This record gives sequence, structure tokens and C-alpha cells, in this order.
Amino acid sequence: MTAYDAQTALDAIHHRQEQTLDEYMRHAHSRRYLIISALGLFAVCSSFDLPSPWNTAAVLAGNGLTLGGLFVYQRRAAVRRKTAGPEMLFYAAMGVLLLVLFWTAAIAAYFLGLPARHTIAAAVTALTAVAGSYALRPVVGTIVRRNGHA
Repeated sequence: MTAYDAQTALDAIHHRQEQTLDEYMRHAHSRRYLIISALGLFAVCSSFDLPSPWNTAAVLAGNGLTLGGLFVYQRRAAVRRKTAGPEMLFYAAMGVLLLVLFWTAAIAAYFLGLPARHTIAAAVTALTAVAGSYALRPVVGTIVRRNGHA
């Protein structure tokens, strides 16, 4: 094997790794799964404004929608990979920020005297999650590529 053959093989390996990571990012940021997650988030967060039997139904429907979407997402993924530590830390931080945003919006709606304050806060949180997903896609891509394994 010549040096040229070795370099060509190495370049082909890097190219396949890039294709794999591109496919992972394309599937991870699919519009279908993003909408399902946002609807599930909205249903769970807005359930605080509903009376007793309906709030449980909304939480169950929201969680079922989210978990069903995750199940289908995992089953249809062409590329499967383990989530690395920095990536998991990033997702956890985003979850905490969305939770803080939800309660901040609910408190602000309460002080403004708006009706259905949790529904308003849920809408703000779900829309922010969707917008944040598009805005933070390059950051997630950088974290995934830095971890370098597919």
C-alpha cells in the first residue's frame, strides 16, 4: 500500500463520518419530530389551567404524544449513536432554561392579569423551543462533531 492509497482510504473514512453526522443532524432536526415535541410540550404545560379530570387527560396526551414521537423517531433513525456527556449537558441546560422561561412567563401573565396564564406561558415556551431549535442547530452540530463518534 502506497502513501497515496493510505491517504485516499483515510479521506474516504472521514467523508463517510461526515455523511453519517450530517444524516444524524438532518434526522435529529426533522420538522415532523420538532412539531410533535412542541405540541406535547404545549399540552403538558397548558394542563395547569384545566379543571381536575381534564388536566390529567392533557398531561397524559402530551406525554403520550412526546413519548410516541420519541419512539417513532428512534425507530426511523438511519443513524444511531450514543449521546456524549457535553451533548447531554447541553440538552439538560436547554430543558432547565425552557422550564425557567415557562414559569417566568406564567408569573408575568399573572401580574398582567391575563386569563389562562399557563396556556399563554405554554405557547411562549413551545414557540421558543421551536425557534431555539432552529437557532441552536449550528451549536448542536458543533457539539456532535466535536465528540466525533457516530
